[in-house]
Amino acid sequence: MTTTFPTPVNSDGRYYWYGSAEGVTGGQINFVGDPTLLTGTCELTWTILQRAGDGSYPVVTYSTQAGGGSPVSQQVGSEGTPQAIINESGGIQVSLNGATGFIINVTSGGGAPNPLAAQWILAVAITRNANETLPWDFPNPFDPISYNCACMDEVVPTDTLANLRTRVLIRLGYAAQAASPPPGMASLINDFLISGQKLLYKKYTQLHTRRLFRWKVTPGQRFYSLKDNDEDVLCNFTMDPTRHISWAGIQDTRNVWYPLIEGIEPQLYTMITKPWRPARYEIRQCIEIYPAPDQTYWMWFKAHFGLLTFAADSDSTTIDSELVFLHALSNAKAHYGQADANNIQAQANAYRRLIIAGSHGTKSYIPGTIAVPPAVRPTLIQFSDNASG
Repeated sequence: MTTTFPTPVNSDGRYYWYGSAEGVTGGQINFVGDPTLLTGTCELTWTILQRAGDGSYPVVTYSTQAGGGSPVSQQVGSEGTPQAIINESGGIQVSLNGATGFIINVTSGGGAPNPLAAQWILAVAITRNANETLPWDFPNPFDPISYNCACMDEVVPTDTLANLRTRVLIRLGYAAQAASPPPGMASLINDFLISGQKLLYKKYTQLHTRRLFRWKVTPGQRFYSLKDNDEDVLCNFTMDPTRHISWAGIQDTRNVWYPLIEGIEPQLYTMITKPWRPARYEIRQCIEIYPAPDQTYWMWFKAHFGLLTFAADSDSTTIDSELVFLHALSNAKAHYGQADANNIQAQANAYRRLIIAGSHGTKSYIPGTIAVPPAVRPTLIQFSDNASG
C-alpha cells in the first residue's frame, strides 16, 4: 500500500483524514502491488479522534476495482456522537477475492459549511485480522494452534475419579465392597481425591499445565474476560491468574511481539483518550490493558491453566494421578486410623520430589560434573603512530 497523502503522520501505521462540510483534506490511497496478492479478507478499522463542529460526519469508502468502480461507503459517527465515545471504533470486513485493485477514501457528509468550525479527524488502520485467509508460510503466525502442543500428552499419567476411588477402597481393605462401598464412603473418598488434587496443584509448580493463552484485542476496548481466550479452539483451557505468569505481551498484525509491563498506575488514565499500542496490563476481575488499542492486536500470556473438572466418575485428573492417589490414600488411612498412613504420606512426598527433580531437565547442576573452560585474561593491544605492537 502506498500513498502520497494522507500519511501516517503519528507513526502509528494509521492513515489520517481531516474534514468538515467544506471538504476533506487528502485523497484516496491506492494499492500499487501485484493484484494477484489481493486475496482473502482485509479489515478496515477506524477511530474518531475529533468530532466536527459543523454537523458533518466522515464516510469511509472503498473499492476493490482498479478504476475505483462500484464503491462501497459507510457513514462513520454523526453530529450526535457523545464526547464520551468519540474514540469508539468500528470495523469493515473487505473481501479481496477477485479484486483487481484496492482503493480507500474518506469523504464528508451532512453539516453546514463553516470555516471556523472544528474538523473531524478520522484515523483508519488497514489490518490483517483473525478471520482472513491470506496465505502465510507454515505455521501461520496468527493461529493460536501454532504455539501450543496437544491438550494433554501421555507423559503425565492421568486416571478417572472412579478408578482412583476403587484403588483407595482396595488399599483401605474394602476390596470386596469396592464396587458397592458402604453408605457415604464413596463420597468421602471422592472428597479426599478432589481436595488432594487442589492442594497439590497449588503446592508445587512442576506441572505440565503451562501454555500460551491468546485474546484478540479490539480497537478501543481495554477490558477482557479471563475466560474469553482463544485456547478453547484446542482444549477449552482457562488461564489461572493465581499461578505464575512467565510472560505477557502483544502481537501486532506484522507478527512483531512486544512485552507488556504489569501494573497500570492510576495517573496514566490522564491520557486515557489516546489510543495506542498497549504497553501495560493488570489483572483484577478481568484483564485490563493500557492504553486502549488503536487497531487489532493479539494479547498473549504464558501461564498455567486451571484444574479441569474433576467431579464425575468419568472425569480425569489434571496433574499426575499417582501423586493424587498417594496423597488421598494417606489422608484416608489417617482418617480410619490405619497404622501405615505415615508410610503412604512418605511415599507421596518421595514421588513428588522425583517429579520435581525430573522437571529440571538440562537446567540441573551437580558441582564438578560440568567442565567450565578457564577464563582467558584479555590482552591489551596499544596503537601509536599508526604502528601496531
